[in-house]
Amino acid sequence: MFSIIAAAGNPLDFLSQFGVEWRLLISQGLSFAIVTAALYKFVFKPVIAVSEKRRAAIEQGLRDAEAAKVKLANAQTEAAKQAAEAATEAAKILKDARDDARNAVEKAAAEASAKAAEIRDRNEQQLERDKLKMKEELKSELSELVAKAAEAVAGSVLTDAQRSQLAELAAKELKK
Repeated sequence: MFSIIAAAGNPLDFLSQFGVEWRLLISQGLSFAIVTAALYKFVFKPVIAVSEKRRAAIEQGLRDAEAAKVKLANAQTEAAKQAAEAATEAAKILKDARDDARNAVEKAAAEASAKAAEIRDRNEQQLERDKLKMKEELKSELSELVAKAAEAVAGSVLTDAQRSQLAELAAKELKK
C-alpha cells in the first residue's frame, strides 16, 4: 500500500483508483458534519434537555410520592391514636355520667325516704295530739253528761257545792 501511495503524486489520487472521488468525499464529510452539528444543536440538545427535565420531574414525583406515603402513614397512625384517645375519653365520660346519675338517684331516694319518714312522724305526732284532745273533750262532755244525769236523777236535792264535787269525782273516775 505504501508503494501505491508513493507512486502517485497526490496522496488522495489512489482513492480515485478505487472509484472514490476525494472532493466529493470531503464535501459529503463536511455536509455530514454540518448536518450532525445542526441536528445536535437543534434536535438532540432540546430532546436531551426535555428528557432530563422529564426525568427530574419523574424523580421529584417519586420523592413526593414517598414523602406523601410517609405522611399518610403518619396521619393514619395519628388518626388511630386520636380515635383510641377519643374512645377512651368517651368511655370515661359515659362512666362518669352513669356514676353521677346513680349517685343522684340514690341521693333523691334517700331524701324521699327521709322526707317520708319525717311526714310519717309528724302525722303520728299529730294523731297522738288529736287523740289526747279528743279524750279531753270526751271527758269534759262525759262529765257534763254525768252531772246533768245526776242532776236529773237527784234533781234539786243537790246543792251547787255537791254538784261540783260530783263533777270532780266523775272526772277523776273517767281519768282512770
